[in-house]
Amino acid sequence: EPPVVSFMGDVLSGCAPLSVNFTNLSTAAGGISDCEWTINGTTLTGCNPSYTFNNGGTYDVTLATTSTLGCTSTDTYSQYIYVEDDPIASFIPSATILSSQFTGVNFENTSSGATSYQWDFGTPGATSTDVNASHTYPEQPGTYNVTLTAYTDLGCMDEAYATIVVEEQLIYYIPNTFTPDGDDYNETFLPVFTEGYDPFDFHLLIFNRWGEIIWESYDASVGWDGTYGTGGLVQDGTYNWKLEFKVNMNDERKYVTGHVNLIR
Repeated sequence: EPPVVSFMGDVLSGCAPLSVNFTNLSTAAGGISDCEWTINGTTLTGCNPSYTFNNGGTYDVTLATTSTLGCTSTDTYSQYIYVEDDPIASFIPSATILSSQFTGVNFENTSSGATSYQWDFGTPGATSTDVNASHTYPEQPGTYNVTLTAYTDLGCMDEAYATIVVEEQLIYYIPNTFTPDGDDYNETFLPVFTEGYDPFDFHLLIFNRWGEIIWESYDASVGWDGTYGTGGLVQDGTYNWKLEFKVNMNDERKYVTGHVNLIR
């Protein structure tokens, strides 16, 4: 009788590259003396070979055996091995450089070959399994690393990355009028900063109509109260000012000039 061909692989499905160890289970009178395998167009010898499937697909495996008496037999297991390619993870953020005033980002998923997704937005506990996702980042300046992991049904995976930067913006307002009349409202002239400047690198000067410095300060929390030295309040009128400060975002030194109306 010819051999009865039988074999098995130690793993029948998985992600590329998939290495499979094949074991010959064939039987014959007198035993099996020789094995020849045909896998993906490749011929292998030996009764217990290994083969690595580098690409996704479904593969037939053929085993031809020869008994010690010289009898041969062949069998093919159709679609015996299933190999899945890794997906390709990719995404496009709506912005990567954000103002601290506008920190929302939409992420467009452009992955291929995946069936499920896991987003990590780079902030504690911020994840999502949506196909396309969105996230609002803290308003404080910072750098955040975003990771998208794409999975197939078999768990094959790929990752894509992006960096989101929240920058501190320069936001300030300088009034053009103040009223140092003792009613506790609008008593001093002071630039109003929301964010984006270095309060320890600040210089404000006030000039009279002849260009003389009548007041100056290096303290961003102290405004001009309308006085000049020990002479008390100056006269009503328009006074020029000059402001110097450093911008946090790029260490630029900024120089701003203008005028303020003093009304009592």
